[in-house]
Amino acid sequence: MTLRRLRELKEPEALRLLVWSFLTILKAECLLRVIDLPTLLKKFGRGLSSGATRREIPPHGSNGSLDRIRRYSNFIATALLRSRRPCLLRCLVLYRYCRRQGVPILIHFGVKQGEDGLQGHSWVSLHGEPLFETEEMLQTYTTVYAFPEDGQNGDPRRFLAIAGGRS
Repeated sequence: MTLRRLRELKEPEALRLLVWSFLTILKAECLLRVIDLPTLLKKFGRGLSSGATRREIPPHGSNGSLDRIRRYSNFIATALLRSRRPCLLRCLVLYRYCRRQGVPILIHFGVKQGEDGLQGHSWVSLHGEPLFETEEMLQTYTTVYAFPEDGQNGDPRRFLAIAGGRS
């Protein structure tokens, strides 16, 4: 984190988002060890606050909350935890945050052929537009699963079989 980003943490909201992101990543890491990914996504997709309604927010939010969550979760996953799957953890945090805010976000899982076999990647989108990813970068991936399911995503076991997970 840069000095400017560290200064940002003086704001109570920024600190709250950092701690929330950290706790959400820890929860995701623990749950991924005992439940499958579709079950975790359903669990993270629940919990809209009683007063929350479906609403639209710009990709970077008026106060930058989404961008902060993306940056914080990326820092936690890569620098602190040194995760081999930072994109998954980052997307789970963004997905959970947006769903709780009533934002109809989707989480996508894709694969591409790499030098050592298949490589996976995950990203989030709002109304078909990827957030924090470029179309150019995503063109190299074939989407194998998106959640929540709209009936066109196929069987989530397909993703798990391709990714080497359990079904």
